[in-house]
Amino acid sequence: MNRTLSPALLTVTLIALAGCTSNERAAPPAPGLGGPMAGAPIGGVAPAGPMDGACNAGAARPLVGQIANLQTTEQAKTMTGAADVRILYPNQPVTQEFVGTRLTLDTNDENRVTQVRCG
Repeated sequence: MNRTLSPALLTVTLIALAGCTSNERAAPPAPGLGGPMAGAPIGGVAPAGPMDGACNAGAARPLVGQIANLQTTEQAKTMTGAADVRILYPNQPVTQEFVGTRLTLDTNDENRVTQVRCG
């Protein structure tokens, strides 16, 4: 009797657990409230100068060649208006999500900034 009860009990448990899942998805953000183009004019080009947390990588180009340290990241924030700055080192694993308010500083083996970009 125990052998026939076990598969039945397993089936009932799986059916009960399947009822606990949800097919609801989060609503997408309203236009203009987020995403990579937030705050940018039509055409996708952000104006020069700091904006409310938006990234403007072009303003940080003078940092290329500088040592990547705390002072450099603070300068980058001030110059670009980015909310966050991350430093990427050679061969460092990184996440691939795009964050429009983040400035990324790529570095070389000497810890010098080689590229500035948003995301």
